[in-house]
Amino acid sequence: MNFWEALFSTQPTEPPQFDLLWYGSLFTLLALTVFLAYRYGEKKACQRFFQILQAVQLILLYGWYLVNQMPLTESLPLYHCRLAMFVVLLTPGVSRVKQYFAVLGTFGTLAAFIYPVPDPYPFPHIAIISFIFGHLALLGNSLIYLLKDYDASLLDFKRTLIITSSLNALIFMVNLVTGGDYGFLTRPPLVGDHGRLINYLVVTLFLTCAIYLVSKIFQTILQGQEEKRLRIWQK
Repeated sequence: MNFWEALFSTQPTEPPQFDLLWYGSLFTLLALTVFLAYRYGEKKACQRFFQILQAVQLILLYGWYLVNQMPLTESLPLYHCRLAMFVVLLTPGVSRVKQYFAVLGTFGTLAAFIYPVPDPYPFPHIAIISFIFGHLALLGNSLIYLLKDYDASLLDFKRTLIITSSLNALIFMVNLVTGGDYGFLTRPPLVGDHGRLINYLVVTLFLTCAIYLVSKIFQTILQGQEEKRLRIWQK
């Protein structure tokens, strides 16, 4: 099988094995992404880089799904991070929903790299490349947005819970119709399958707490930066 056949194969085999070299490479790229977003996020060139990377990744992945008429059990953009990729990339301005998905995208990328659950194709398949660079672009776009436009008043615990439970309810219904595992609501990683209702409650509560915690971390970081700027200005 040549490179192009391996890249766009429709024959699932098994996911790549994430050994020490894999983890080292992933977290090096992750650290580079954080550095670029923090250091150069206000520059248009940096913003365009992550936006174009995300757009190309989504077009290639969903173009592959469409051309090969992949089943609805896996070809809908209803995983949490994939939803965040579309929302953060395509939603203009500042909004509660965009901030929610930017925070989710930040946490989701870290979680995806710490405990990767890629599609069952060997590297360098388009699904695996999309998994890696799609999450990196999501992290870059999310951090750039949050560092520039984070608003602590937009997301408290109650609002985060309402958005997460509503989103997961929609995904839950789609899973019932398609038989898919979108949002990992059918077979949650780590905790295992405890029935649809328990899975829904566990994933919803976990995501709500994680998003709220990351929001508070951003709030603390930005408040610290603002206080530092004020001290410098007063001098």
